[in-house]
Amino acid sequence: MTGRIIAFLAFVLIAAPARSQPTAPASFDSNGVQIQYVDKGSGVPVVLLHGFTGSYARHWEAAGVIDALQTAGYRAIAMDCRGHGQSGKPHDPGQYGLEMVLDVVRLLDHLHIDRAHIVGYSMGGAIANQLLVRYPARVRTATLLGAGWEGADLTAITSLMTELADSFAKRDASPLVSRVNSGSTPSAAEVKAMSDALFARNDAEALAAVARSMPVLFDVPADRLRAVAVPVLAIVGDKDTPNVPAVKRMATVVRGLEVVELPGADHATSVRPSAKPLIAFLNKQPRN
Repeated sequence: MTGRIIAFLAFVLIAAPARSQPTAPASFDSNGVQIQYVDKGSGVPVVLLHGFTGSYARHWEAAGVIDALQTAGYRAIAMDCRGHGQSGKPHDPGQYGLEMVLDVVRLLDHLHIDRAHIVGYSMGGAIANQLLVRYPARVRTATLLGAGWEGADLTAITSLMTELADSFAKRDASPLVSRVNSGSTPSAAEVKAMSDALFARNDAEALAAVARSMPVLFDVPADRLRAVAVPVLAIVGDKDTPNVPAVKRMATVVRGLEVVELPGADHATSVRPSAKPLIAFLNKQPRN
């Protein structure tokens, strides 16, 4: 279990690739928290949810996924989850958890969209799972990237998130760095550099609050997943070893789960090559 969680966090210390052409952001009030989003293109809407400590600019714009969707004739909508990017960053853990799921529903309401394709990377995949079981009428399809189903035992993730939250509150990312670099031993200077980079682009207290609320997002009962009726795709790098089993576990409860493994990709490098199988999956769905 812990290994899957480590992979879930691994992308946070990877430098973002060169950013694509900028798009005009907008924002709306989501129960008192400003949520920034970008809305690009036309056609059937696709909502993109980034990973922990990321943003839509780092995970979707820079990787070219937004532009690829627009070119393929889709309306790409990507939001900065609360606590991240340019969205509001409350420091109360009670402002996260399922509120992050409701932010997506409120965004759809704000844009007058009844149903959309939902795409979630890592933490965004956990949010997508909650949308699947709590708000199925708003979901055309769901695509999980670098995510699956964690199962019923959330003891390990709860313990890890508590540890991370405690360290983030002290602006110390060393517990995260040590786990991400479990195959090597970074020097003290390297640990400090990675920690400084992480907090230079993030609010440490907000991240701590997000981490404390995170286990709620992974609490998805098997019987609710078995009832899912919309098409679901899981895209995972074949080198994302911890998440491959999580996807296989999900296949035991989600009927007809489609799985695409990306050759040579790990958790951190799976976003850019995900555009092609994602669009192929979307193209098989009705556009009305």
